[in-house]
Amino acid sequence: MSDDKNSANLFGVDVSKLLGSFRLPTVDVGQLIDTNRRNMDALIAAQRSVTDGYAGLAKRQIEIFQNTMEMAQAAIKARRDAKKGGEDAGGEGPSPTEIARMALNMAVQNMKDLAEAASKANGEALSLINERVKATMSELKGMSETKE
Repeated sequence: MSDDKNSANLFGVDVSKLLGSFRLPTVDVGQLIDTNRRNMDALIAAQRSVTDGYAGLAKRQIEIFQNTMEMAQAAIKARRDAKKGGEDAGGEGPSPTEIARMALNMAVQNMKDLAEAASKANGEALSLINERVKATMSELKGMSETKE
């Protein structure tokens, strides 16, 4: 047997006839590359959106911390000044209970703000990815319809 005959006839099966009977879909490689490029662009945009959102979140956390410290210092100073001045200064200033209530209200509002900022950052990224998945499915469907 020659090598050519062995390569075409494997285990008694004519490989070239077997492969010839399969109808493999043709793929527009250029269109597939464009689709993948758009997918990568969408992922980069989503990552940028998340990064920007969380950078804003970190900035907001710093602002909250600074405002909290300023309020605490002001409340402590007001209470100390009121105690130094006695009754002539108009009372004792905010009570510890009032300070705690203000701090709790501020903390609750700050937590809401931070949760909204995180949700917005994640939502924008998810929206970008969802839109791209839908577009990719349409593009792939279009590729398969044009080649059939």
